[in-house]
Amino acid sequence: MAQALSLNVSISVGGSNRAPILVASEYHHWTQWMERYLKRLGRDVWRYVEEGPHVPILTPVQADGAQARLGGGQVAMNSPTKNDMYKMESDDIAFYEISCGVVPNNFDIIINCKLAKEIWDVRKNLYEGSEQAQYQKFTTTLNESNNFKAHPGEILEDSFKRFKLIVTKLSNVGTVRSNHETNLQFLNGLGKHWTMAKMIAHGDRKILLLSLFKLYGELHAQESTVLKDYA
Repeated sequence: MAQALSLNVSISVGGSNRAPILVASEYHHWTQWMERYLKRLGRDVWRYVEEGPHVPILTPVQADGAQARLGGGQVAMNSPTKNDMYKMESDDIAFYEISCGVVPNNFDIIINCKLAKEIWDVRKNLYEGSEQAQYQKFTTTLNESNNFKAHPGEILEDSFKRFKLIVTKLSNVGTVRSNHETNLQFLNGLGKHWTMAKMIAHGDRKILLLSLFKLYGELHAQESTVLKDYA
């Protein structure tokens, strides 16, 4: 199982010369890695995924103060500028790279897409669902966060891993809390044997402003002593 998970993560991350491949279970990670990968190729490449393609503004060709016309009475238009061509090429790159990030058995879902933004939006709708589904996911994750408690007999490392996963889920549904809020919730969710550490932390603002990882490091260094005293 661990090997399969590691393989999924490595595929979804991609490489310096390879677009990350979308693995369903790693969708949110994939979106972040794909964004970084495309930005590395050029800021415009990512922009056209977010905003849609660049459309050149063509103006009529003027000749002797009047609009030049082609055969059949059509108005002649200026050709796209070099800057237009560069921007359109960036959109083509985005389309190609996003397409390469889709596994073959899912390619039928995007086969009719003509733009990079279309592919991105199709994937988003498929994996994030409707507004109602997103709201349900948000509510479920928020409840999971509010109800976090260390399991009886659970070591600090396992409690931390579970809590960190909840923090990541909250971030994925658009909720990012301050270090103070996050640390306070983690501390409050720990067992009774951490009561003294909680009291010290609650009275020291600096501790509550640490990153979650640093707070865990501080607690982990005390774990053997805390468990010994509580026994």
